[in-house]
Amino acid sequence: MKLHQQFDLNMKKFGLEKLPEKATKAPELIEQLVKNLVEEGYIVIMSSAKFMEIPKTITVVKDFTGPMVTYVSTKINDDFNSLAESLGIRKLFD
Repeated sequence: MKLHQQFDLNMKKFGLEKLPEKATKAPELIEQLVKNLVEEGYIVIMSSAKFMEIPKTITVVKDFTGPMVTYVSTKINDDFNSLAESLGIRKLFD
């Protein structure tokens, strides 16, 4: 079974007064996030639609077998949030 979680770009964070100071580095931080997720064993799909070189959606997919589907779905979400937070870009995605 393949489980997926989609993360959508939070456009509210792109108001000029609200731009995080890491916004100029966001594209390379997104690439680091994807690299980290792949190293954790995830398949990562970024949308071709972009805003300021940042994908509008990132979908994280994990192959899974077993009865603990809810646990894995929560883990995907937690891993994405944790890795994005460590890079300082968590608030860019819902």
